[in-house]
Amino acid sequence: MKKIKYLTALLLIGLTGCIPKIDFSKIVPDNVDKFATGFISEIYKGNIDSCLTLVLPEMNNDDGKQFLKNTYTNIQSISIDSFNIINARKTSIFGDNGFTNYGIEYEYKAGDKFIYFTFGIREQSGKLTVTSFDGRITDESLATLHAFDIKDKGFLHFLFLYLAILIPIFIIVTLIFAIRTKLTKKWLWIIGILFGFIKFSINWTTGQVGFSLINISILGTGFSKSGIIAPWIISFSLPIVAVLFWYKRYSDKKEAEAQIQLDERMNSQENQDKSD
Repeated sequence: MKKIKYLTALLLIGLTGCIPKIDFSKIVPDNVDKFATGFISEIYKGNIDSCLTLVLPEMNNDDGKQFLKNTYTNIQSISIDSFNIINARKTSIFGDNGFTNYGIEYEYKAGDKFIYFTFGIREQSGKLTVTSFDGRITDESLATLHAFDIKDKGFLHFLFLYLAILIPIFIIVTLIFAIRTKLTKKWLWIIGILFGFIKFSINWTTGQVGFSLINISILGTGFSKSGIIAPWIISFSLPIVAVLFWYKRYSDKKEAEAQIQLDERMNSQENQDKSD
């Protein structure tokens, strides 16, 4: 069991080592970052009315005001030590009324707690506007909570991990054999072998298992994470066509062997008849 865990740890190190480090400053300009952090500072100071002038008109209502007041109540007694951008995305719409949308997630270290703020910010005609805003407080860093490790992981976690690694290997090996094998409509076999069908997934943090009947995935596996504070999702799909290829190959081989044996028996019988 220890050897299995050591092997798994090496696999995890290899996988996480392939995750590129993102420089969020290249996604979020300095003026947008200052606008967002300034918005949080205004909430922290209790300047709710000032914050409401920076949001979309449909957010500037009693519900929006109450939400910001609740946020102020929850954080005003906490000393915010430091913060950093942990996830960001950017989309632009071009044209006469073009604009750019930013999605930004901040993590604040507040004493022994962590505060997360999520922003939607629109930049249009030189003006910045908050299009969405949310916040939450946790006792543990979500980046740590959703880390890709094997601590306290059960049988299902290891099963999904190994299948997600072994299925692509099985598909690649099958593809090599398929290319070297004489097949009718070989290109259809090759395309089918490349994909897995029917998706099974597991939330690496919670162990929750998902299932998708109508799904096609290349090489039959997936490792995904939508942001630093999001959980890893490990998935695999059944290599149905690859399995069918080996069944066909085995059946054709048995059929060929049976035909050879039949021919040998017939030749033997013919030789015996000639002898008689």
